[in-house]
Amino acid sequence: MGEVLVRESTIEDEHLAGAAAALIDLVASENDIARRTPAWLARKIAAGRAALALAEPPAGGNTRELVGFGYWSAWEDNRYVSHSGLVVHPDFRGRGLGRRLKEVLFASTRRQLPEATMMSLTTSPRVKRLNESFGFRVVPLDELTQDPAFWRGCETCRNFEEVRARGERCCCEGMILPPGEGPGGRA
Repeated sequence: MGEVLVRESTIEDEHLAGAAAALIDLVASENDIARRTPAWLARKIAAGRAALALAEPPAGGNTRELVGFGYWSAWEDNRYVSHSGLVVHPDFRGRGLGRRLKEVLFASTRRQLPEATMMSLTTSPRVKRLNESFGFRVVPLDELTQDPAFWRGCETCRNFEEVRARGERCCCEGMILPPGEGPGGRA
């Protein structure tokens, strides 16, 4: 396996939305992650609100393959930003791509919305450790955005029906990082 380029998305990358949705679906079959449609992801990609990990093309090829992805969304008039859909193809795990994708999301978020509180939902110990390495801390879910559109995103999680049947809101841990904290911040 060759070099993997990790970078922020641009409008020229919009065509990768189908591959991003397929990669999220692949990972969501074994992990608690919300699925998204290609059209929905295309908007994130075109707006520069996504991180892409692109593997070198196979010998004789000229198109890089999407092997990692993540995106961010703003909530409550840009007071909160969620980092979501952080996935790496199983064949490319263990190479630091999750961290590199998170670094791109972090830099993009801080550049575009420096006063926003970053947040994340996860059940993954790996994602939790990664977030903690950036300064995120675990908080009760009521400390996250209360925007109904954010919480509707949970409806595509594989655990949604079971969690709601128990009368719970979500099975994930909530994590936040206030403005100015984290790498390069005042923390």
